[in-house]
Amino acid sequence: MGVVVEVNAETDFVGKNEKFVDFVKGVAATVAANKPADLDALMDCKYNGTDRTVTEQQQEMVLVIGENIKVRRFAFFTDGFMVPYIHAGGKIGVLVALDVAGGVDATAIGKDVAMQIAALNPRFWDKSQVTQDVLDEEKKIMMVQMENDPKMAGKPENVREKIVMGKMNKFYSENCLLQQEFVRGDVFTGTVEQYIASAGKALGGTVTFKDAVRFEKGEGIEKKQENFAAEIASMVKG
Repeated sequence: MGVVVEVNAETDFVGKNEKFVDFVKGVAATVAANKPADLDALMDCKYNGTDRTVTEQQQEMVLVIGENIKVRRFAFFTDGFMVPYIHAGGKIGVLVALDVAGGVDATAIGKDVAMQIAALNPRFWDKSQVTQDVLDEEKKIMMVQMENDPKMAGKPENVREKIVMGKMNKFYSENCLLQQEFVRGDVFTGTVEQYIASAGKALGGTVTFKDAVRFEKGEGIEKKQENFAAEIASMVKG
């Protein structure tokens, strides 16, 4: 089983604190042991190795460290060959799941794929996941761009349609992991999908991409001012 969690603190300094790191590992172990359905369920679970809930342990860590700490999200996979990867000093976490046959160790392959995901943050894993709504919107944008291009505006609409269809391959190569050019050109030249297959074959087995999750610290969080002193005071009174 593979687990990735995001636990937020207020400063990078706390992020390197041994007690904070141990707390994060404990949260991950709690997820692995309980497989909670969502964040609320996780917070109600008994924190790994204790009689406290995760919520209670989190509150304890806030008081011990003196800084706001919050378990924000988690994800886990139960099937596949799991490869975790931490990037940019803990700011990005990636968990890759591969299907592996032939008893090969695909750790290096998974790490290379995870590095690509961390660096390029693809919108989709494979072009088959791109919905029709997304395709229609991309085609609409391309058509408008051609209408505003003097060299293209005079061409018949059916010709522009064909040009747009040709450009969709570029969209896939920029936005879909498996269709992206593998960034480590020193190792392999081709797409990520081709790299995985080639590297697996070189190891004497078969390796294919199964799934992945990418967490970037703080993504989607609105920056806001909080009265942390008041929050600590209320916890102490409680």
